[in-house]
Amino acid sequence: MVLLRKFRETSFSVLPIVFIVFLLNLFVAPIGWLAFGKFLLGSIAIIIGLSLFLLGTDIGIIPTATRIGSKLTENRNVSLLIFSGLIMGFLITLAEPQIHVLSSQISSYAPSLHKTQLIIAISAGMGLFLAIGLARIIFGLSYRWLLVGVFAIIGTLAALSERFFIGIAFDSGGAATGPMTVPFILALGIGVSNVRQSETSDQDSFGLVGLSTMGPVPILLFFGLLSRGISADAIVDASGDTLIQWGALIGRTTIEVLQALAPIAAAFFVFQITLLKQSAKRVIRMVEGLVYAALGLILFLVGVSGAFMPVGSVIGSLIGSLDQRWILIPIGFFLGAVVVLAEPSVWVLTDQIKEISAGAIKKPMVMIFFSIGVSASLALAMARIVFEIPLLYILIPGYVSALVLSFFAPPLFTAIAFDSGAVASGPISNSFLLAFTLGAASSASVNPFASAFGVVALITMTPLITLQLLGLLYKRRVQGERNE
Repeated sequence: MVLLRKFRETSFSVLPIVFIVFLLNLFVAPIGWLAFGKFLLGSIAIIIGLSLFLLGTDIGIIPTATRIGSKLTENRNVSLLIFSGLIMGFLITLAEPQIHVLSSQISSYAPSLHKTQLIIAISAGMGLFLAIGLARIIFGLSYRWLLVGVFAIIGTLAALSERFFIGIAFDSGGAATGPMTVPFILALGIGVSNVRQSETSDQDSFGLVGLSTMGPVPILLFFGLLSRGISADAIVDASGDTLIQWGALIGRTTIEVLQALAPIAAAFFVFQITLLKQSAKRVIRMVEGLVYAALGLILFLVGVSGAFMPVGSVIGSLIGSLDQRWILIPIGFFLGAVVVLAEPSVWVLTDQIKEISAGAIKKPMVMIFFSIGVSASLALAMARIVFEIPLLYILIPGYVSALVLSFFAPPLFTAIAFDSGAVASGPISNSFLLAFTLGAASSASVNPFASAFGVVALITMTPLITLQLLGLLYKRRVQGERNE
């Protein structure tokens, strides 16, 4: 029954993109029915794979993570809790599907950047900032002032770093929070905040994902600071690489997935022996979850690499080569609305907001603000290609606006807003949309690292603004009711 529900959720997420590709193939970007057939086959692999993966995280990985967080907090060993958060954040991110997708696309356009190095750097940033986030909960630190400090560091590094790295650095944060890391971090945060009872426990359970999202950004910007010799001259065009040998792809992907999940399995069993001491039934469920997650992750990555990325790249190339290149902007706006409505995690977050506001803020209103934000982000991403707008010209005013709003919006909504950015940048945006943007940039003869990478960062940024604006509306409504 649970698996069927997962199938429905993932089908709702993937099928709208299939329908859009079908329409684009008919009217705008004819990729051919053979290519569409491969895309359809890959979409089926993604639906099945993501369903199995999510089932595995639900029955094995997330319950274990929640118990680990609770047990570590109950022991009152702050140093052990923070260190465990760092290690577990690093290991969980190693298995995150989205960073494998992003790192593959980066290394295909810049072979000098090795995929494994990128995955390790992103995972290290996630682990570090997860530990910082746990320390914030334990010591009751201000979320907004911590954000100000983090953005000051990121801004300084961005000003000094090689521009080549700016887009991929900000994209890495959005990519690092996906179907593996988000449930794990939420479960760990809830476990810690529930044990550490305080007046801000409900608020503390949010915001950990948003803070962790920022972790990979300064790490990769610092990496760019040390790698100033890399430039656009090293870029190769990978948009035409659509002939992938599925057998070799499955074999290579299987090895990568097993290497990524092995450290997590080892860490879980270490915690089982030393801390959890769960019953045999729970251990069996934990193993089942890991097996389902492994099988699902293999199918998901095969579908993404064999279908979504190459087809997205080809469609982007065909549209980007049109004389009416401006059509990319309305297409991006429409894709943004479809993606946000199709993300299952977005619907989960809207339910949480409705529950927190005791029904005062309806789901349709939340979805409108979400949709406006993500649609605007995709339109801006396409405008960057058409007009060659530097990424920082959009990110700096966007994040400054988000930080300013954090001093006026209710703190709970600020934490939810920063979590929402991670929710909005799901598997679709990190596979099809990024490949689409890269293909459009290549055919438009613009530097993909200057004009294409950064689309995930924009998707991550805009909900920070729109949902805090929603929080201001909620705050005004509450104050109005009190004054009556």
